[in-house]
Amino acid sequence: MSDAEEWKRDRFHPDFRLGSLTTITHCFDFICPWSWVGWHHAQRLTQEFGVTFDWRPFELVPPGMDFSPPPPRPADPDAPPQPPGRFDVYAHAEGVPMRSPKPPFVRSHAALLASEFAREQGRFDAFVEAVYRAYWERAEGISNLSVLETLAEGVGIDGAGLTESVRAERFAERIVPFDDPAYAIGIRHIPTFLFGNEEKLAEANYSDLAHATERFLFRAKKLHGGGAK
Repeated sequence: MSDAEEWKRDRFHPDFRLGSLTTITHCFDFICPWSWVGWHHAQRLTQEFGVTFDWRPFELVPPGMDFSPPPPRPADPDAPPQPPGRFDVYAHAEGVPMRSPKPPFVRSHAALLASEFAREQGRFDAFVEAVYRAYWERAEGISNLSVLETLAEGVGIDGAGLTESVRAERFAERIVPFDDPAYAIGIRHIPTFLFGNEEKLAEANYSDLAHATERFLFRAKKLHGGGAK
């Protein structure tokens, strides 16, 4: 990664920015169920339009933020079935399978740091897919370094090097935490897709993202005199 690309990812750098004329920025966090759907959407957009994504880590529950998920409701055989929630309806409509029950809550800090190490190794996409699938399909504890090491080695990354990088917090300044730091740069939901500086969609369905991608590609082609895809 060049020095110019490095400072673009350091959120404390005065020139830090999101959005690009040539890539779609995708703000993500592994533990967000909406982001799991967003990962599927990004794969479809890549296949359909050949677009390139700039993935940016946003941490919904950063270190120091106290959060415990609510305890599960006690089983009541006489209770009527619960209607599907807004997310369940959305995931079903978008064709994304969800395991039941959903995986237990874990913090994503280590996994996000690990993904930045994978970026440096040129294996970002493969590692991100491995982490998403490990958590949402197999309910693996992606906050555990041994789990991350195994996932890394499975996609050709040095597991020991990844662990060392995570423990050293090497890429911590690339991760934008919620709430205030994320809000300050206009990100209030995960996932959020930024189509240059003109359009931003959060928790969107695929149809809306596809239309936004078409508009993005049209603007890029017009700007580059017909040279863009």
